[in-house]
Amino acid sequence: MRNLIVGVDGTEASLHSLAWAAETVGIAGRLHAVVSLNPWTESLVDTITGDPVGHREVIESALVEQWTSGPGFAVGELVTSASLAAMATALDDAARADHADAIVVGAHRGITGIGGVVKRIGHSTNALLRSTKYPVVVVPADVAVVGLDGGNVVVGIGHGDATRSAVRWAAHLARDRRVGIELLHALGDAPVFQADGPLDLARFEVGAVDRASWEVGRVGHFAEVMQALSGPDLDMTVSTPPGLATLRLDEASDRSVLLVLGRHRSMLDRGHHTAQPLRHALTHARCPVVVIPDHPADDLVVHPDVAL
Repeated sequence: MRNLIVGVDGTEASLHSLAWAAETVGIAGRLHAVVSLNPWTESLVDTITGDPVGHREVIESALVEQWTSGPGFAVGELVTSASLAAMATALDDAARADHADAIVVGAHRGITGIGGVVKRIGHSTNALLRSTKYPVVVVPADVAVVGLDGGNVVVGIGHGDATRSAVRWAAHLARDRRVGIELLHALGDAPVFQADGPLDLARFEVGAVDRASWEVGRVGHFAEVMQALSGPDLDMTVSTPPGLATLRLDEASDRSVLLVLGRHRSMLDRGHHTAQPLRHALTHARCPVVVIPDHPADDLVVHPDVAL
């Protein structure tokens, strides 16, 4: 991840995610900070103040002179832009134009509830996760800003194409950055807690899948894929702890610099389904979570005996 799009709006969460993105890309990387200018807010403010360009000038000035001034010194290239589109659309458009590696957004500080502190995921983030074809990194506002190199990256292993996408993306990351990979598959109490989507669950219930593969999560298969895509120098561990994926992934976030999870996007439900482990991780994880919606470009030479 050396070319990142970051959503910025001046809040603590967005500025923290910007700092994380700058640390991640480093001096050899590129950041594009995007702010969304709500046309209704702009019109209201300009009407009240009587200045037809005042609101936009204030926001654009803050973006350049305040919000990005610090992180700008830590990266090789910094680009800023303001868009009249909704934030989710603006970020997706910027990622497409820049051929970005990922989009970074912040998760707001939450409240303490059952299961610990629950972060708040905004409307823009939810809309982005359902629409974009790019990886989305959600950075909690209360995590330390640390780089990826030398850290432990945990990949959640479930079932279906969402898991396959996550493994392939993490393999690219391991190839390009000095990270250790942990493939984690929790042996849950029921398939409903492990399924990537409703079709996966239906196939299990009607007996259209090898039920033994659900018990082990095909961890061995995905380990082979990871090794083939990343190369012989990969530092990888495999864990299959008992219990529900939500709880095991929550625990894993304490020892991780990044949690990698697949995002199921069924054509039948137009991408509105989110598996329970992902929903929980986005609001409870104590490290950044990257959500992988689709397969990355297949530009790697792999062993012919490994099915991808």
